[in-house]
Amino acid sequence: MGIIENLFIELKKQKRRHNLLIFVAVIIAEIAFLYGNYHNKEAVSDGWMILFYNIPIINCVFFPVTIAGFASRLMDLEHKGDMLKCLYTFSTPQKIFFTKYLYGALATVVLVAMQCGSFILSCRILGFDSNFPAKYLLIHGISTFMTCMTLLSIHLLLAFLYRNQAVSISVGILGGFMGFFSIVLPKSIIQKLIPWATFVTSGFVSMDWNRETREIKYYLDKPDYTSVIFCLGWIVLLTCLTLMLLKKSGVEESEKANSGIKTENVLMHKRPIEILKLKGSPAWIAFFIVPAISAAIGTVNYMGNLSILKEGWYSLWTQHTLFLSYFFMPVIIAIFTGCIWRVEHSGTNMNLLITHQKPSMIVLGKYVATCFITSVSLIWVIILYLIAGFVIHIDGELPSGLMHWLVMGILSSWVICAFQVLVSLIIRNFVLPIILAFLCGISGVACIAYDTPYSTPFSLFDLAMNQRELGAINMGSFALSSITFIVASIMIAIMYLSRTDVRSNE
Repeated sequence: MGIIENLFIELKKQKRRHNLLIFVAVIIAEIAFLYGNYHNKEAVSDGWMILFYNIPIINCVFFPVTIAGFASRLMDLEHKGDMLKCLYTFSTPQKIFFTKYLYGALATVVLVAMQCGSFILSCRILGFDSNFPAKYLLIHGISTFMTCMTLLSIHLLLAFLYRNQAVSISVGILGGFMGFFSIVLPKSIIQKLIPWATFVTSGFVSMDWNRETREIKYYLDKPDYTSVIFCLGWIVLLTCLTLMLLKKSGVEESEKANSGIKTENVLMHKRPIEILKLKGSPAWIAFFIVPAISAAIGTVNYMGNLSILKEGWYSLWTQHTLFLSYFFMPVIIAIFTGCIWRVEHSGTNMNLLITHQKPSMIVLGKYVATCFITSVSLIWVIILYLIAGFVIHIDGELPSGLMHWLVMGILSSWVICAFQVLVSLIIRNFVLPIILAFLCGISGVACIAYDTPYSTPFSLFDLAMNQRELGAINMGSFALSSITFIVASIMIAIMYLSRTDVRSNE
């Protein structure tokens, strides 16, 4: 069959999977973010420049995760059971991959068109002048499309080669924050080589902030197409790499490799069952790597803004926990809960498990395992914070409330763990709960901005980890909200598992 016939088959496979709703949700989230920051402000004639400056920055955070989630959605069907083995009997890995790549390219066109439309809509909602040269919207659309296609080339390849979709999602998250962090770096050829940073490096609107008057001015620059050209080069390079890897891929080769492994006598283990299920899984690694990356970013940002951040240890803490509490931690908890439920959601494993364990024990076992690894990760955050402070020679005493922040942070993280255990139980797809956690992490920021920090599990965690910036916690409200969220999430999960018929993926 040709590529067109395969494309129609792919369209049938993706029917009723509502993949484009991921794009719709992200565009709505971006519009809401812009509205929350710029509504009720005096409309200016060059307001469209404000949008052209801010939207690429927002894209740096939102779009990499979106593309990674979309690529994983395209491939998760083939990784179930022996479907790839079945497909290889009448097709080739190259045809399967590039059919999905073509489908992804068409979907990316829809995403870019939606954002261009949302740009006009945002101008109308915010009262900004929408009578600007159309060429700027065209330039923005082309650069966004090329960047998204580069990211699709990366994440679709990862999703194709690795059955565990946490790999693709994790790369998307780390790449997104790498691109976001590149904003503070000096302009250089290295910055333009980072594909996740192309959203910003290809921008044509710059900002000038006067520290004395606190006035912000936006002005047009000459469009720089260097990053877009590099994206084209990345696409060509990744296509060649994909062709080379797909020639070596195949179900038979992996089976032969596995058949050569010597079997050992099976021993009964005394370790917790949920920990045993994660043996060999890379899910727990994110709890140690991501905080280290967040600490590195925070330390560099602190060192680069010493003229503003003058409170020593306190300022370093805010920089270390800035991205961790708002974005990183909710997502890695979602990845972990997705991994521990993935085994049960495969085949008829849930049917087998239900015959041996009560639903309450299943849910509580997974909840305790998630809380344990999250707590250890937050202790690791404190260790990294102390190491960074001593390495850069911060003077003064450690914050007196450090242990209080840690304890409250651990307790509030257990609230997110309960929520994500419930979400990953109900939503059998691995990717959607991660995207939901990412969006909920952003909603937590909005709740704090509107002075309702006790209304969501994610805002509770943000408040606990940033008490120095956001104010002291009302212990009564904090305890009531935490207990309510934990008990409600666990009880709903137990009732759902008890009363819902178990469906298999046969």
